[in-house]
Amino acid sequence: MIVKIDSIGRILIPKKYREEFNLNPNSEANMLPLPDGIGVSLFRLVPRCANCGEEKELEKFENISLCPTCRRVLKYALK
Repeated sequence: MIVKIDSIGRILIPKKYREEFNLNPNSEANMLPLPDGIGVSLFRLVPRCANCGEEKELEKFENISLCPTCRRVLKYALK
């Protein structure tokens, strides 16, 4: 699929791919240059618990994301 770059450098990700890869407004992604220097890869960032890797019900604690279980463990460890 060919896409155009607009006058300020933006690339439109077609709806088909936004839906397929669950890219929503304000989703975060990592763009990396390919080793050959002629392309890039785009990876959707999936928020995960910094301790166990869980993806659901995350909350920030001291600037890191934690799941409910790890928050409970940390809460008792800090007492």
